[in-house]
Amino acid sequence: MEGWRAAIDLDEIWEGELLSREIDSLGVLLVNIGGRVLAFRDRCPHAGTPLIQGSLEGTVLTCPTHLWQFDVANGGTGVNPKNCRLTAIPVRIEAGKVLVEIKRQEP
Repeated sequence: MEGWRAAIDLDEIWEGELLSREIDSLGVLLVNIGGRVLAFRDRCPHAGTPLIQGSLEGTVLTCPTHLWQFDVANGGTGVNPKNCRLTAIPVRIEAGKVLVEIKRQEP
């Protein structure tokens, strides 16, 4: 299925917190940075490890498997290494709900 899906209530995710939800069979990582909720596919693009198992310091998310780092405030761009990035998922807030846009996945 495609389209906007409710992920969580806005008050469920505190600033500096990570949450993971499965939405339409897709693992989605939600991050609150400075009151702004961002969403990414909940898997490291390198190792496939669930990123919810990683750590967030400031805006830098570190994968627990090989310690790759991503700047979530800048769209999940690679910090170490720089040539890698997370898969960002569009987010919008409506009536106190965090909605994410699920798009058809390529095989």
